Formats: sequence, C-alpha cells, structure tokens
Amino acid sequence: MPRAPIIDGYRALGLIRNPFVAEQTAGVEPAVWLDRAGQPPAPQPIARRLVQLLGPRGAGKTSLLLHWQAQQPGPYHYVEADWRRWRFPPLAPLVYWDELDRLAAPVRWLAMRAAAARGSTIVAATHIDLAPFAQRHGLTVTTHTFAPISTDELLAWAVRRIDHARLPDQPLGLTLAPALAAQIVTHAGTSWRVAADLLHIWAAERAKAAQTALEFGTDLTAIPDTFDLAARLRGYHVSD
Repeated sequence: MPRAPIIDGYRALGLIRNPFVAEQTAGVEPAVWLDRAGQPPAPQPIARRLVQLLGPRGAGKTSLLLHWQAQQPGPYHYVEADWRRWRFPPLAPLVYWDELDRLAAPVRWLAMRAAAARGSTIVAATHIDLAPFAQRHGLTVTTHTFAPISTDELLAWAVRRIDHARLPDQPLGLTLAPALAAQIVTHAGTSWRVAADLLHIWAAERAKAAQTALEFGTDLTAIPDTFDLAARLRGYHVSD
C-alpha cells in the first residue's frame, strides 16, 4: 500500500517556509526592509563625526548600520565579546563599527583619536552613550535612538516578510490580525528580535493547524487563529 504524501503546513498556507525564521547573517534583505518614521538618511563621509545608534539588544542597530553601509560603502568591523575586542578597527573616510561599547577602552580611545585626526565619520552601534568619549577627541556627535515598535509598523513588516516567503501563484493563508500585532508590540517594546520570535511561533502554529486540517479534510479557511500570546510568554527566552 503506497504511503500517504507528507503534507507541509507552510505550503498549505501558500508559503515556502516560515516567514519569520531567523536570518543566518546579520542585516535585512532590501525586499523586507522597513523605513521607520524619523529614520535619518545614511551618513556622509569625512564629517569628523560620530553617528551612534544607541539602543538595547534587538532594537535594530546592526540592521540599520548595515542598511546604511549598503547605501554609503565603508569598512565594517564587528567587535567580539572575547579577546578580539582588543583588535584595532579599520580607518577610512566612513567606517562602521558594530558593538563599539565592547571595544577595549584603550583601543577605543586610540581608534577615536585616529578617526578624528583623519576627519572620518564613524557610524557605531552601541548599548551605551559614547558621546563624552567622542567629544574629547573633537568629534561632533549625532545620536539616533529607537522608538518602541508600533502596531502599524509591525503589520507592515509582517506583510513584507510573508509576501517574501510566498509561493508563486498560490492563495495566501497567513495574515496577521491587528489585535494580535498590538499584543505583540506591547510585549516587544523596542525589540524587533522579540517581535520576530513571537511571530515565528505564531506562524509555526498556523502551519501546524493547516497541516492537521488537510490531513482530516477540513476547510483551511475554517481554522480559527487561537494563538495564545500569554501562554507563549510563560518561560519565553529571547533568542540569541
């Protein structure tokens, strides 16, 4: 007797995969990038300036930094948390230093001094305010902080992600309801990482429900979205 075909819940929803799967590399594809209100344009080189992207983990600092780098190229340096934090970052008219607050203090002092002497523009992602250190070397400082995610922003971002993972010429069976989006942003605050984690769980549950419905011959449109955010938040841990 032939085996029954394996039913893929994501394909049943008209998707190639989970739209909110974590990317293997840092940054955001242009197709799913969302320009936020108040987002400044990419910095210019040779401005003798520190442009610091200041915010907590998951706020989108690295994503914005790499988005700018794609528009205004310059060397990128990621500061590791181990002994490699003693490595001297590259110098150029425009540089991108990620996790700059991790850089060993003596190295950071020398790097900022050297960049200021060259008149460089430093774009830095940081968890702490580095303005006092930069100003001691004569660098002008511009600080960009990150507002909490709004419901409209999350809805627009979800549409982009879902559309990017969509199967061609297939009906789409996954739509984020505004009420659920509002619940998610209330918990996520400024963290796109938290929002993406919760949406990943939501999409996986919808795919599982779709798979079950097909196996039992149930109409997919009749599957209620019963995602219980409060239950999922119990014991929730932010992914790395």
